[in-house]
Order: sequence, then structure tokens, then C-alpha cells
Amino acid sequence: MLVSLPTWTLSVQGQRCFSGTLEGTALKTKNPTDDSNPLQTLRLNLRATRKSLTSDRREVFNHHIQEQIQTWVKHQKPVSIALFLPFDGEPDLLPIVAWLRNRGIQLALPVIHSSQTGVMQFHLWTENTQLRVNRFGIEEPLESTEITIPEVIFAPLVAFSSKGTRLGMGAGYYDRWLANFQSRPLVVGIAYELQRLENLPRREWDIPLDMIFTEKGRFSFAKQGQ
Repeated sequence: MLVSLPTWTLSVQGQRCFSGTLEGTALKTKNPTDDSNPLQTLRLNLRATRKSLTSDRREVFNHHIQEQIQTWVKHQKPVSIALFLPFDGEPDLLPIVAWLRNRGIQLALPVIHSSQTGVMQFHLWTENTQLRVNRFGIEEPLESTEITIPEVIFAPLVAFSSKGTRLGMGAGYYDRWLANFQSRPLVVGIAYELQRLENLPRREWDIPLDMIFTEKGRFSFAKQGQ
């Protein structure tokens, strides 16, 4: 199936950072690793923009996101949450890890399978869990730790739309893992507003977000008509 992709423009703090057109580009919908060059270029530009945040502004944004999450957790009282360790300029949730544990919430981290390409699992993450660096340079629990299925998944992303479309790093780990469930965990994106991109194309394998936290607040997405 061929998909025509729309024009996109990204602005940060009211300033136009970059723009381009994906219109007329054929995107083959075969698997999560079969990305076209325009999407890869989009990823690189968005990642560069995210990493260009000053340390002061990043700290303020992270604090707002952390506060939003804490307010939500107090009301929803989830039993278990999968987090991610910050990488490549992603929002940092480490300052609220101890707070989450003190509330009795079981935490997990994603683990990339060492020998099976594209396979990811979630492993328990306690104060005593030993971590190692995976092939992407991200710390993760040792594969010997207990595997779990979290109630809530806080998912990193490169871009998102107001319809809940999520654009990841391109390897498809989260989409593959979530595709195994008919009744799947709640998928919550964690991002900065500068990563919001309207008309973001959704491929047939893309699993939409249920909700997202940014420095501007919490946004939920409709289940129908996305």
C-alpha cells in the first residue's frame, strides 16, 4: 500500500526551526524498521531540536512533566509502571523514581534482547537491580531479572500528534511488544511540546498513545476516529 504524506513544519517557542514536504512520497507499510528517508530526516531534525534545549529550560520542562505525573499517579493509583532512562535529550523522570517507589508502585525498565533483533521485554527495576549498558548505549536491567507486564507504560518518543500518533526512534520495539496484547497496558507518551507535530503519518503497525504528558499538561486521546 502506498501512502501520500502531508507537508510538515516544526516550530519551537514560536520560531520556525525547519520545514519540508513529504507529499507524494511513497511509504511502504511492511514492518516497523522499513522507514523512508523523509521520516528518518524528520527524526534527526526533531532529535537535534530536542537536544538543543538549554539546561535551564530543560530543567523547568522536566519539573513540570514530573509534577503532572505525580498528580495523575495520586489520583489513578497504578500498581506498576514501566519507565525509561533518559537518552538523546529525552525528558528525565529519574527525580520522581524514589517518590513512585515510596508509594508502593512496582517499576520496570525496557530490556532489548541481546540475541533476537527487535525483541524487547520489561524487567523489574528495584533499588538493588543491577544495570548494564545495551548496544544503544542505554542502561537496562540484566536479562536475569524478573520479566513483568506493567499496568502503565511511560513511552519515549521522537514526535507525537494531537491524534495520539507516536513516532519512535525507528526500531519498532514498543510497537512490536504492544502488538502481542488484545487488552494492552495503558500507553503514555512522555515528551516536550516541541515534539508535537500535526499531520504526523500513522503507519499500519503504529500503536497509538492513550495519553501524553508534556510540560504543558496531560492530554488524553480519543479511542475512536483517531
